[in-house]
Amino acid sequence: MMLAGHAMAALLHEYGIPWVAGVSGESYLPLLDGMRNESLPFLSTCHEAGAAFLAAGYARASGRPGVIAVTRGPGASNALIGVHEASQANIPLVVLVGQLESGVRGRRSLQEMEYTDVFRSVAKDAFEVTRPDQAPAALLAALRKAATEPAGPVVVSIPADHFYGEVDEAAQTRLPQTPARYGVLSHAALDAIVAMMQGARRGAIICGADLAGGAAAEALDALAQRSGFGVLGGHAFPDVLPPDHPSWLGCSTIRGPRAVKQLLHEADALLVLGHRLGDRVTQGYLPLTARIAIVQPAPDIGWDEYLAAEFYYADPVAAVAQISARLAQSHDDRAAEREARMEWVRSSRHALALEGREIIAAEAQEAGGVPFGSILEILDGALPHDANAVSDAGSFNDWIVRYFPFRAQRRYFGPLSGSMGYAVPAAQGVQLALRGTRTVALVGDGAFLMTGLELATAVRLKLPITVVVFKNGVWGSIALHQDARFPGRRFAVDLPQPSFAALAESLGARGFSAQTAEEFSAAMEAACAGGPSLVEVTTDALRPSPNSYLALAAPLG
Repeated sequence: MMLAGHAMAALLHEYGIPWVAGVSGESYLPLLDGMRNESLPFLSTCHEAGAAFLAAGYARASGRPGVIAVTRGPGASNALIGVHEASQANIPLVVLVGQLESGVRGRRSLQEMEYTDVFRSVAKDAFEVTRPDQAPAALLAALRKAATEPAGPVVVSIPADHFYGEVDEAAQTRLPQTPARYGVLSHAALDAIVAMMQGARRGAIICGADLAGGAAAEALDALAQRSGFGVLGGHAFPDVLPPDHPSWLGCSTIRGPRAVKQLLHEADALLVLGHRLGDRVTQGYLPLTARIAIVQPAPDIGWDEYLAAEFYYADPVAAVAQISARLAQSHDDRAAEREARMEWVRSSRHALALEGREIIAAEAQEAGGVPFGSILEILDGALPHDANAVSDAGSFNDWIVRYFPFRAQRRYFGPLSGSMGYAVPAAQGVQLALRGTRTVALVGDGAFLMTGLELATAVRLKLPITVVVFKNGVWGSIALHQDARFPGRRFAVDLPQPSFAALAESLGARGFSAQTAEEFSAAMEAACAGGPSLVEVTTDALRPSPNSYLALAAPLG
């Protein structure tokens, strides 16, 4: 016999979970004791939101479930923001909540909450263990369910006394199977998709997480060339193809380039791979007249605005190779139509590049602080060819997803939920998943004030991450909305301005401050040469987003 908490720790170890993140709590002490028996690390963070973001970053980068343990009441509540991110981004995350002892429930006891009710609206599933012998099986079910498509967060509530209950060691399930994925496209589905693509005059492929980070770049390149379709990254996926690829049309997201908005209007065929046509990728549900085919691993939660879309449930990465091969085998060559599509892609790329040049030139003339055009050029030169960029939510991120060059081996990770405070802890999870690379966390000063103390966790773990804080002293996104709706009447958007470099040094990291492009270049060179570091750089408060410069940029024509 063994304690249920010990059995859960043994199961985590056997499943291959490398660590559990969280803030230690008395409601799951046997789990912690069992982890010590298994030599399974517990990554102590400063706050449960940091633990959830850290585990979500790891899970997104590795494809393996991230696991956190939180205590009842405030601990579980603090983790909710990371559970929401995992839900929005289809990230496999398991949250173990130490519940009140079973004998004191229903009396408004200290920190009492019903976690299945609290989490069910954002989690893929949430359930509670009612007997100690259920705990290991519940954990195994959560791990499997979180990783089964569509992936997402699963919350398990376990009364504190059940961790101490005895379970039969011999009865525990061993060697859990890998969750099944959907298979390949049927012949009928292939025929329908290929017919749509061959009949198009202006076509684009929209790619989600499964194709990001160059995972299917070679097959995607072949598909784009054979079809004449352009390639768009979906919301928060600017790393699908390198920026100089002849088919690359940039990233379609909220506050995206007007050239992308224009090409979405013009397209008469869209192939969507591993992405929903939600409000972000369609820039607010633009009215689309295109024929639409969506390939995703499994039916997802919610519904799509575009009722005419055809859905096919298959592995999006495998689908790329399948569709490309079917096009190569097709006797219906339609070379003239393919060339016309490629000409439309070239024209769209030209419009996109022209818009970018005009905006960056306008910013260089008008911006206070260090212009983002210079910042991105310096980041490109300072970061290794295989660096991971983990960005926070905020207006500054518009510059990153539009204009930072994600070359072949560079990866991008950003919050699909728009959660601020994501980057600093998530960058640590990404670094733990992708060892041997360097990770940079890109964060506004407002978001850093939320979770920036998690830099102390990176120091403790000796992770080679660099945090770049864009310091403009305002809530940039809110200021943009106020400027649009109430011009000249900004209110409640000012931020405190501490020395973030000094704060980093107090946490044991190296800190640098830059107010000019030259200072930023020198700071980045030094910051990327060692362990945990932070660079704060002064940026413009008046026009924090590329869209702030649209009126100053030359019109498209």
